[in-house]
Amino acid sequence: MNKRGMIPFIRLIRFLAIAAGVIWCCSPAQTAAAPDQVKTNVKVIQASTRSESVDPSLRRIVPELESVFKYTGYTLLQEQTLTLAFQQPGRIRLPDRRTLQLTPTGSQGGRIQYDIRILKKNTAVFQTRILLKNNHSMTIGGPRSGHGVLLFHITGFMP
Repeated sequence: MNKRGMIPFIRLIRFLAIAAGVIWCCSPAQTAAAPDQVKTNVKVIQASTRSESVDPSLRRIVPELESVFKYTGYTLLQEQTLTLAFQQPGRIRLPDRRTLQLTPTGSQGGRIQYDIRILKKNTAVFQTRILLKNNHSMTIGGPRSGHGVLLFHITGFMP
């Protein structure tokens, strides 16, 4: 290619580079479209049929609990809020030397997918996955503990 033929080619390359820069600068960032963190609130609840007392902090969710579970007493053992990146596990210590591990693994259709494990001596003794609607909650039953069972009331929020 001679010198005269190169000039239109160089102009085309400059034009494409400028156009690409303008498009890149004006387009929304990928991170704005896909949140990189999930806020997760977990209530660890001791449920029992030996008692009829209900922890005052659980009164709001007791109708939901009673519609699914056949327990008469509910005690809040602990509540923890975790801010986790996708694929980042969060851990909560449980009674009987167990650990609850929650990992947000992805999102689809306004729902957050969690991988949930209960570990004892770093070995999974329970594992499940849930798909939780953004800014909603779900309660899942856990292992026996004391005179009842543990329940996990999980709420997830993506900005």
